[in-house]
This record gives sequence, C-alpha cells and structure tokens, in this order.
Amino acid sequence: MTLPRQILLTVALLVASLTRAADRPLNVLFITADDMNADSPGWTGNPLKLTPNLDALAATSHHFLNNHVSAPICQPSRSAFMTGRVPHRNGALGFEPVRPGTQTLVTVLQAGGYFAAGINKLPHMMPESSFPWNAKFMGSGKNPDLIGRQVAEAIAAAKAAKKPFFINCNITDPHRPFYGANKKPAQKKKAARKDDDGINGDEPNEKEGVVVPLRPAEVPVPAFLEDVPELRREVAQYYSSIKRLDLSFAQVMKSLQDSGEADRTVVIFMSDHGMSFPFSKATVYFNGTRSPVLMRWPGMGAPQERTELLSSVDLMPTLLELLHIPAPAGLDGRSWLPLLRGEKQPDRDHVFTNVNSVSSGIFFPQRCVRTLDRALIFHAWASPDAQFRVEAMSGLSYNAMAAAAKTDPAIKARVDQLIKGITLAFYDLTKDQSERRNEIANPAYAEEVARLKQQLLGYMERTGDPQLANYRLALAGQPINLKMDRLQRKKGE
Repeated sequence: MTLPRQILLTVALLVASLTRAADRPLNVLFITADDMNADSPGWTGNPLKLTPNLDALAATSHHFLNNHVSAPICQPSRSAFMTGRVPHRNGALGFEPVRPGTQTLVTVLQAGGYFAAGINKLPHMMPESSFPWNAKFMGSGKNPDLIGRQVAEAIAAAKAAKKPFFINCNITDPHRPFYGANKKPAQKKKAARKDDDGINGDEPNEKEGVVVPLRPAEVPVPAFLEDVPELRREVAQYYSSIKRLDLSFAQVMKSLQDSGEADRTVVIFMSDHGMSFPFSKATVYFNGTRSPVLMRWPGMGAPQERTELLSSVDLMPTLLELLHIPAPAGLDGRSWLPLLRGEKQPDRDHVFTNVNSVSSGIFFPQRCVRTLDRALIFHAWASPDAQFRVEAMSGLSYNAMAAAAKTDPAIKARVDQLIKGITLAFYDLTKDQSERRNEIANPAYAEEVARLKQQLLGYMERTGDPQLANYRLALAGQPINLKMDRLQRKKGE
C-alpha cells in the first residue's frame, strides 16, 4: 500500500527535524535541595506525600536510590560533586575553596560551549576561577516565584548568547531556619545573620504563609531521632519547609517548560546531604550522607531504578559522558551510564564518605565505608572528653534530646554516642537502620569487620587521606595522635 504524498512529506519533515535536534547539544538543569533527607519526598516512600511536583519528575526519571554524598556538609558536598573529587583531593575539606586550577563542571562545560548560570549557594563554590559563572543569581532559595523568574532569565540569557545552558539551581529549603520557626516579623528586619554555611540564613524574601504549615501531631518522627515533644515540633517545621521546596521546584520546572527547551534538557535533582538534625547533617551516619538522585534526558529510554552503591563524585563523569564531553583526568568518580546500559562495574557494593571540618572551623574528622546492610565508621575525634557540636544541634531537637537524657538512660546513651563519638563502630543495618548498636566486638561479625576495615584503609591510602595515620593508630588500638592531627589542619592537608 502506497502512503499518501502528504503523509510521506510530514514524516520526512519530522525525521529532518529530529536529525537537526540531535545535532544540538543538550541543555542541563541541575537542581539541588538544601539539607533534605533522603526519605522526605513522596517518591522515596514518605507517607505524607508533600512533594507532588518532585514526584512527577520521578515518574519519568531514572532513580539512583543508593547514592551517598561524599561529604554531608554544604560546601564540601557541593565542591565534591562539582569537581568529581573527594574533599581531601579537591582541597575543600570544610568551608574552604577548592584548590586553584581545579576543573569543575562549570569550567569543563564552558570549554565545551555552554552558558553557565548559578542560582543560590554561590559562596559555596569557590574560587571564582574554578566557578566562572556567566550569570549569577542569589536571594531566591526560599521564594518559589522569584526562583522561577531567575531560571527563566538564565535560559533567556543562554539563548541570547546562542549557547546551550548549564544551570545549577539551588533551592535552599529545607535548610534552617525552618518554615514557621521565625514567629516575630521584627526578626526579619535584623541584619541577616550568618548561618552554618557562611551565608544569610534569614533571607529577606522568605515567604511565610505560602504553604499551610504541618502540625506536630501530623508528622512521623524519623526512627533515628527521639520522639519527644519539642523535637516533634521541629520535625513539623522541617516538613513544612519540604512543602515550600516542592513549590519552588514546580516554578523551576514551569520556567523550563515555558522556555520551549524542556525536550532538549537533561534534568537532575538531588539533595546536598541529609536533614539538619542530630545523626544526620555533618555526620557520616546513614541519614547524613544518603541522597538519591533523579536524572531525566531526551531519548533515555524506559526509567530504571538502580540500587548500586554510588557516590556524588560520580555525577560529573556521568553528565560529561552523557554530553559526549571528555572528562578531566584524575577524577575519583565513575560514570553511571554503563550501569544503565546493563554493564557491570566493579566495587559498586560499597561507598566511602567523609567529614573533616565543620561550619565552626573545628575539625571533627569522620570516615565511613558502607554497604547496603553494613557500615564501618571511624571517628578520629572521639574521646570521653569530646564535645561534638554542629549547626544541626542548634535548634529545638538536640536540646530536647539532651533534656530527656537526664531521666531516660536510653536517650542519654544516644546523646553520648553523638557528642563523645566512638572511634571505630560497626553497624548491622538489617537489624539497626538507625545505627544505635555498635557490633564491632561481636565475634559473629568478625570477618565482615575485618573486610570493611581493609576496604576503608585501601581508600585512604589510594586518595592520600590526611587521616590515614590516625586510622592506622585506631586499627592498632592506639590513641589518636591529636598533635599530628592539629599539624595536618594547620597545613590544610
């Protein structure tokens, strides 16, 4: 049967159009949440279903469920996924810039012809020589309408430059202060204070009232925390911030759709680390580092759900392979695209995570190697006289735990675990997802403990980890050389 001439012409035009489109580089919209726990959105199973817009992206995206950020603190986390290198190899151990000359997604994509725009969290990506944005936007992190307008402006600027765009759009919800935590309008008029990330926490454009806040009785308290009243109240504030995050995300995606570029754009979503609560942010415990990733791009095929252990340093090589741009030499990460093609990659059954210095500038060195059901954690700072203190302990939750610990021995043990630390700990996540029971001395786990100790040692040796000497002391059962540690800090190693 011969097709009518009009149909043949239409098909020919469609093929020609697709061919021309295939010759155009893909745009990239890389969206991050600030301090969002892995289990907060609906698509990861949260029963509150607070993120319908984010869940809509998840329905058409690849899911990388067991991705862990290299460092669970804002600046070192972002430095790691923007360089493809772990913190002690890119220079940003804490709130420091990456080493001058370090290649980043910004510099590599610009060299490939891209227009690079950064929205919010820009002080966390330094120096400017490694992050030479073509356009910069700030102040919209908790303002859904403004962040949508800024994305539209960035896309328009890229079009005017006749270049594909790379937009790193950073939503600053649910970072502290949480939604509803500021009750007095007068507080908004004070000079903006510096938060744990070294930037303004009380943003002047923050829109209270844009969502209906959750009540404490409505929210589940995460199992790794203690269900005491003031902590539950802060969890409700946190989840209210998640609702506003989803509105910001919706405006970002609307601007992409309105631009006409959605069908030519790679969309990536992840959180920079876990929620700002005890045993999450600024720790290498499970809830501090797990950050599932969503990725969607034109022609990617059916969405896949990947369960391999992955690291945020893999994001840069993955994106560069997808865009057919050569990756710089010496990256610590590896592309995920072979996994999506059905290929096997070695060593995807474990992942390494790191903490060095925190927002105060104090070093609380931590390392972890984890599998799907086991974790070995090294706290170089642990001591009976230690006093761990980070921004995640500044609100209602830690104070409520500390108060309850005065009369509840179980909560006291949990508080001591947090503030005094354990030099070497081993957890069986199949029985203890919250990592409360240290099984390192349990003979039933002796073989697994030995294997993970060697894996962590190998990682620290390969990457030139400044905590390697201290880890060897811990393996030998000897006290940590704190003087040596101070010298390493001074050298900035």
